[in-house]
Amino acid sequence: MMIYLSLDTTSEAYESGRALGFLLGAAVLMLVIWFATASWRRVAALPPGPAADGHTAALRVRRRRTVLIILGLLGAGAVVSAVLGYGPEPRAAETAEAASGPVEADAAPTDPRTITPPAALDGYRLMTDEETASYREAEAVRLPRGRTWYYDRDDDGRADGILHIDTTQWSQKLAAEKRRDSITQEFRNFFAGARSSDSAEFPAGPLGGRLACGHYGNNPAMSICAWSDAGTLGTFAQNGVAELSEAAGATLDFRNASDRRT
Repeated sequence: MMIYLSLDTTSEAYESGRALGFLLGAAVLMLVIWFATASWRRVAALPPGPAADGHTAALRVRRRRTVLIILGLLGAGAVVSAVLGYGPEPRAAETAEAASGPVEADAAPTDPRTITPPAALDGYRLMTDEETASYREAEAVRLPRGRTWYYDRDDDGRADGILHIDTTQWSQKLAAEKRRDSITQEFRNFFAGARSSDSAEFPAGPLGGRLACGHYGNNPAMSICAWSDAGTLGTFAQNGVAELSEAAGATLDFRNASDRRT
């Protein structure tokens, strides 16, 4: 699978840096205003006299107070904007996962989920080992993560659907990535690697998480979908499926049929 790492704009570090940068910019602006109004705040003295001295002092106080009020409002607005704008997305590992049914505490199995793709679904047929020998050779060269299954839809012996699933049960590297990245960042990296610029999200179904689809290499005849939750990153590529909603429906069917949770 192609991997493309971009700046994670959903992380706490990025949001903290953005907020700090906003506050520093506001502080610089406040300093500029303070020094720029220095001569205006000093007020040129009027001709000598008790009344003139009192009037000049009062005017200086008023102008100084005016500038301080403006700076106070500006500072308060900057702080409020920085706080309200701070919204890092939870990491993928923190995503709530749904179970397929209730689990009794004393009867919960040690491994409550299994990944078993269907032999046939939505017109797709799981290809045999003999049929996929060449695909497996290519996999070995790429050193893929997770597991891949190939499906034929028109009985021509070529893969029309490619299902790939990786889980934190199988991969410590995926577990580390899910602790580091949000699902938004996972999708951003995945679709950038797939050279897809038209990805859109669709309902993720009863297992929770999120699901998105786009066209691989912006080829309208080839769709590719990805789903993610706290413990899984799966994809389903379909050749000859142009409508993304149709691709999302088939992907959801394969996800629900493959990922069994108790």
